[in-house]
Amino acid sequence: MSSFRLQAAADAAALARLSELAHVIWHEHYLPIIGSAQVEYMLADGYSVAALIHAHRAGAQFTLAVDGAIDIGYASLSPDASDPANAWLDKLYVHADARGRGVARALLWHACDQARSLGAEQLWLRVNRHNAGSIGAYQRMGLVIARADIKDIGHGYVMDDYLMSASLDAMSRLQA
Repeated sequence: MSSFRLQAAADAAALARLSELAHVIWHEHYLPIIGSAQVEYMLADGYSVAALIHAHRAGAQFTLAVDGAIDIGYASLSPDASDPANAWLDKLYVHADARGRGVARALLWHACDQARSLGAEQLWLRVNRHNAGSIGAYQRMGLVIARADIKDIGHGYVMDDYLMSASLDAMSRLQA
């Protein structure tokens, strides 16, 4: 099993790599859950290089997981503008070929460290309610379902999600 490293994705070149990886992962993982039209809409809206640069400038901290020269996963953490006690794990995705190697866990722990550095006390994320594999993985890593949430994202599409959360203090104990 090869090792991997985490690196900040803070410039246009790194965010372009993240965008490319997102397109691969989303087509592989989300087509059966939300369908092609919504996948394409969400990729165009949130994963163009311009959208990623905009999110970075607004405070999102992007991280790539890299194995050698191959990008295998990514995450994004953002402060909650309305409540500094909260931070949002906006994105956490791992390529199918790299799953089961601890990549998601490493990205999650890194996001927890980033959230603590922002002064947050609670980590939140959205996960599609029909994404049973990811829900189970997040639960095994210490997050709990707080509530269901349906969010209109435009053009007739909705995100039918669970909001999951974890206390960063509790996550610290799990990391130790």
